[in-house]
Amino acid sequence: MAPSRNLILVHTQGWQDAMDFEAIRAYVEDTAPDIEVFIVSNLARSSITRKKAAERPTLVFSPLCLLDFKPDRGRIYEGRTMSKLTEMARLKAAGLPVPVYEEIRPDTVLSPEIYGPFVIVKPVYDLASFGRGIELYRTEKVRYRPPSDFPEKHPGRKGPMVAQKYINCGRVMTCRVLTLFGAPIFTYLRESTRPLMLEELHEPYQQEDFLPVNEHLRISSTREPDYLALAAAAYEAIPEVALQACDILRDRDGGLHLLEVNPGGGTWMFSSKYASVYKQFLGVEDLTTEFDAFETCARLLVERTRAEAE
Repeated sequence: MAPSRNLILVHTQGWQDAMDFEAIRAYVEDTAPDIEVFIVSNLARSSITRKKAAERPTLVFSPLCLLDFKPDRGRIYEGRTMSKLTEMARLKAAGLPVPVYEEIRPDTVLSPEIYGPFVIVKPVYDLASFGRGIELYRTEKVRYRPPSDFPEKHPGRKGPMVAQKYINCGRVMTCRVLTLFGAPIFTYLRESTRPLMLEELHEPYQQEDFLPVNEHLRISSTREPDYLALAAAAYEAIPEVALQACDILRDRDGGLHLLEVNPGGGTWMFSSKYASVYKQFLGVEDLTTEFDAFETCARLLVERTRAEAE
């Protein structure tokens, strides 16, 4: 069968290994002879490949936003820079359990009746925060700070800060569910075996205080259905972003809370600079095996290419 559609996979050096996309291409070629797969660098124009791919209906997938590579045609799924206020508003509008939040303005006074005793203060924008600028405050002590008051390189100098209700899970815990088109391809659940003693910490608490990484953490993958269902629902709220890394908390009563989906796309865990850390904590050699990640990606991309290539 001659190919009738194209799939372009765009990798960005330093964020994904091109060999990951080679593995996905091999799965596509084995199962979908009607689709020709091109792998291109996000840091190159790839003029010849771009012109060749433009001869047929095409679907483009890039975990990060497109940079130097600009396709001549095709349905594009790419990572998107998005304000946390916009992101959380869309998740909330979809009826998802997003903790109450608001932008911190000069006249902001937070109510403990609404927010409880603690709030998280975090930047609205930061493309690769890795926790930068995130602090925990007592609700009544949150006050507006003009950008010039923040230290150099603090994301608060670049844009607004947002306050969000702190979800007390009774212990340190967070679950990340990485999805492609809402289907899980990786999970990372960390839970402390010790109770969280906020009253004993200094304040404002830095992220390393209330989300520490230490010998008391238990790290695992998870297939708990409610985590996976919430992550799938998050995709439906922002469907133009194919790759989402959903950060989810489970409170002391068992309820789930969705913090964000990291739509920028710097979350390709399989070959990121933190891949070796994930492997060490999970005790595995291959992060793709739990959800057959590359085979799952190939299947989903074949379905989308056949349905949406243009």
